[in-house]
Amino acid sequence: MRIRHVMLLVLALVLPACGTGGSSLAPTTPPVIIVDATPANESTRAPNAPTRAAATATPRAAATTAQPANQPTSAASTPQAATAQPGQSGTSKGQVVVAFDSFPSYFPLLIMKQRGLLEQRGYELVLVPFGLNGENDVPEAERFETVRQGGWDILATTLDGFARRADPSIGAITALVDESAGADKIVANPEIATINDLRGKRVAYSEGSVGEYFLYYALSLAGLGPNDVTLVPKESVEDAVNAYIAGEADAVSGWVPDVQAAEDAGAKVVIASDKLRAIVDVLITGRNVLDNKGEAGQAFHDAWFEALRLMTDSPDEAEQAIIDWGNNDWTAIDQPGVLADSLQTIAQATLGANALAFRNPESIVTRVREAQTVWANAGQAPPQSDLNAVVDGRFVLASAGNGSLISTRPPVNSSFLFTARVELPQLSSEEQQQAEAVVKLPLEKIDFQPESVRLTDKAIQDLTAQVLPVLRTSRLYLRIEGSAAWPGPQGRFREEDIRSFAAQRAESVATFLVQQGIDPNRLITGTLPPKFPNSTNETELVQDRIVRFTLVTSGGR
Repeated sequence: MRIRHVMLLVLALVLPACGTGGSSLAPTTPPVIIVDATPANESTRAPNAPTRAAATATPRAAATTAQPANQPTSAASTPQAATAQPGQSGTSKGQVVVAFDSFPSYFPLLIMKQRGLLEQRGYELVLVPFGLNGENDVPEAERFETVRQGGWDILATTLDGFARRADPSIGAITALVDESAGADKIVANPEIATINDLRGKRVAYSEGSVGEYFLYYALSLAGLGPNDVTLVPKESVEDAVNAYIAGEADAVSGWVPDVQAAEDAGAKVVIASDKLRAIVDVLITGRNVLDNKGEAGQAFHDAWFEALRLMTDSPDEAEQAIIDWGNNDWTAIDQPGVLADSLQTIAQATLGANALAFRNPESIVTRVREAQTVWANAGQAPPQSDLNAVVDGRFVLASAGNGSLISTRPPVNSSFLFTARVELPQLSSEEQQQAEAVVKLPLEKIDFQPESVRLTDKAIQDLTAQVLPVLRTSRLYLRIEGSAAWPGPQGRFREEDIRSFAAQRAESVATFLVQQGIDPNRLITGTLPPKFPNSTNETELVQDRIVRFTLVTSGGR
């Protein structure tokens, strides 16, 4: 769950609204918040509810649980993109109940409400905004349980949050919303230059937030886990930052603008989500909708992508709709120009990007599986389930067949990587030397055929499992340094022969990665000097038969 948006916009610049030729929107109806709810047990507490608290304590106890909003309707066996029928709001086929936090990339929902985009398709949109006026502060576990029980039809949340409880009985991921593209950071004392340097250090974070997941994900890249650091959990990101400033922690995982206070106190950025795309927002559609209300589910997704198109193609109109919805203290969108600023660090997923992803759903399944591995390594093993059943692309693919729903302009931040090949500029020799290490990957033992630079099947498996995933989800360069054993006695081999063989092995690894679609500009090859030259001790020689992988960045963190 996400609740950091209000604070994220405290520093928003008030930019002049850029005209698109469209007229500003006037609200068709007064803002309507319909929540059919009954109080939940106040003692319920989700120990790791991923929230983005906005300098306030993460909601813990108070919760409400919505009751089923409507009876099941017939499912469409083959969904087709619904056609908008203006004027049908008086003949509603039922309701679609959607629960969401205050987060800019979730605001197509507010545009849908103001423009009546779902009503035009025959259904009433019922919004459940978490935390509005202090209500609906529902812990993470209860959120998914409410979807399972049919109380809410759709939930906007994070992929990692869903991965912790991924169960087909809850529902499935039916759309990608965005990637965090700079909003989340790990900052630390200046002597902590890499993720590896966090070993043994105290790290503060907002318990149950995406900051916790971002920390665990980053640690996993270095082969570390929660037991390798001293965790300093706090109720909010503000508390976590204050713990760092007070000297109670050596590092903090949080989000902007809160972590800026730590940077002002001397902390340096170790890694941020613009370079490491670990956090993805998604729409979860409940099992009841998938099995019994397919027509309503399709109508919702068509309306969602129409609203998203309005955000990209007519941003002034979209922003005005959000302003007209009201509750500006909750949205933090209270004047023209603020919405665009709030989206700078969020890479939204267009209908086109969604269609690419769901045509190959295995890519989404893989991300869910990777998130589950991160949670499991953190001692929070998710339940075992068929992950192919928690990704469903029927609605997206049907929407993609309607050209009128496809955006013609890119989002404010168009760097969505999930479905893209990451391309970076080639670095000069000087830039390569000055590139800063972010994390040294734990993989070093790469098997080659005897006396050869040809990779073994085991090496290919290791590279596929441990190197390719992070390259595909980051905007980082990879330094590949080969090392070769230098058998003795002295004079048997020349130093330049050993160095040449080591370089060929590094190039062999780079060639394989390029064959898998990695931009060659991102790969920096080099060699390491052997630790034991002219050795006749096999125990020593094997230590020099390695390839070192280091993710590096150029031009700052």
